[in-house]
Amino acid sequence: MVLNRAARKEAELRLGQIRRSVSIHVFTHRFEDSLSREVRQLAEELAELSSRVSVEISDATESGDLLRKFRLDTIPALVLTTKDAPEVRLYGLPLVYGFDILLDIVTGLGSLAEAKPELLSYMQNHAGQASRSLVTIDLLVSRYQNTSIEAAAALWRLIKAEKAGLGTEHIIGSIRIVEDFPNWVHRSDARQLPCLFIDSSSTIPWPFTDELIAEKALFGHK
Repeated sequence: MVLNRAARKEAELRLGQIRRSVSIHVFTHRFEDSLSREVRQLAEELAELSSRVSVEISDATESGDLLRKFRLDTIPALVLTTKDAPEVRLYGLPLVYGFDILLDIVTGLGSLAEAKPELLSYMQNHAGQASRSLVTIDLLVSRYQNTSIEAAAALWRLIKAEKAGLGTEHIIGSIRIVEDFPNWVHRSDARQLPCLFIDSSSTIPWPFTDELIAEKALFGHK
């Protein structure tokens, strides 16, 4: 068992509030290492707590089409989806503050809450400058920093507002837990966490406003 009693109780309480089905798609290896096994088990334990949360498990070596569809580059990975909403990718084992991030995304997908009005207006007012190509945004977080929760919420607000305000899904949004993939700290030249790594070129450290990441991610591209 990956989740302790307190985590299961918190998850059960929060998942009881969702109103539509959410899928957790787990990408792992046939012969799992300890990290992949724990990621899969955590997703399965979460699904046991709510009839509205389902889990699908795919062996990465036999799922090339799905890896390309979801634009995954590392295993293990979770892809969180619901009907008519953009997906969110989560790499690594989401425990400690990472578990709060996972619950926030699942409950956000499963709720009927609308996009933040101020961000929605910002998107619509700048629609003419919006990117016409895909934009990769990697959020690098530590599972031991509570600011990771706020940073992940900002990324989710952006992804949600893009679809609601522009009708597009150009953002490829990923959350990467650096304790499991430390090479990303060096790859992004991150000097502090959490931080955003946009299109593998621009690094933005926390704190960042909704408008700043919208400008950097969507309105600085053509």
